[in-house]
Amino acid sequence: MRMKFLNMNESAVSPIVATLVLIVVAVVGAVAVGTIMGTFSNDVSEQTNVGDVGAASASEILIAGSTTVQPVSELLGEAYMKEKPGVKVTVQGGGSGAGIASAGMGIVDIGAASKHLPDADAAKYPDLNEYVIGGSAVVVIVNENAAVSDDNVTEAELLALYESGTAFDNIDTAYHRAEASGTEDTFSKWLTGSDGGIDGYTGTHLKTATGNAGILAAIQGNTDGDAIGFVDAGYAFGADDITVLAIGLQEATDDNILDALKGENTYPSGLTRPLVYLANGNPSSVVKDFINFAQSPGSIEQFHAAGMYSIVEFA
Repeated sequence: MRMKFLNMNESAVSPIVATLVLIVVAVVGAVAVGTIMGTFSNDVSEQTNVGDVGAASASEILIAGSTTVQPVSELLGEAYMKEKPGVKVTVQGGGSGAGIASAGMGIVDIGAASKHLPDADAAKYPDLNEYVIGGSAVVVIVNENAAVSDDNVTEAELLALYESGTAFDNIDTAYHRAEASGTEDTFSKWLTGSDGGIDGYTGTHLKTATGNAGILAAIQGNTDGDAIGFVDAGYAFGADDITVLAIGLQEATDDNILDALKGENTYPSGLTRPLVYLANGNPSSVVKDFINFAQSPGSIEQFHAAGMYSIVEFA
């Protein structure tokens, strides 16, 4: 498995973003907005010339949304600022729902989502343009102390647990996301046939956590080994204290997930998904240049460092 490193530094939010992001409460709810404010990360460069991007002494790109895309956005931002020292890239999380809404309302330059733009959001924000920058997959995880037979789970076992609390191999608790999430939509649609299927389930067997990092931390802390959850592969590969389960004997490995993104039957195709940037209308020359950089062969290193795959590897 490829090791990955996440940069989750926190710092103060731009006053402009802090003011405007309050508007998003009505769209995506207080949980997502709280996550945006709590996970904000700010990469600042020296204010010198932008070079071939523009003549301004400094330009800023604001990115918000998917916690899946957040780590690679931070790495892409760092690499881009080294090439364009007059550009400041700031990145924050909040979930795919927050990314779509923030971009659609013009609060940020780029909204990040770990799924294609849903039809309902495309109708709500008709000027949003989608740019696929990479791909990844959702994986199922348990604590390393969990006694799961052959480190394998079936789709039927997962559905019975999430839907009605039917335990298997002493697993009787199921975690899912507290906020609007592309990761949850991907998992839910694969498991239940509906983006919001899991949200309709009730019971004491269900627990929530915020972000991929929240789900990962909950499973890492579940030393009794009686809980299961799902996260993006980039958060799971190389993480301590967990086991990544095979699904129906299809192992979640780097090679299998990349092959599945290419259309091969090596990992459940319903659990693979695109990593997407969204821009409202025609992006500025600086924003478009950054998106082009994210889609270029030169960005493969950043995707691999985040445990993900560049669009040029499977498109």
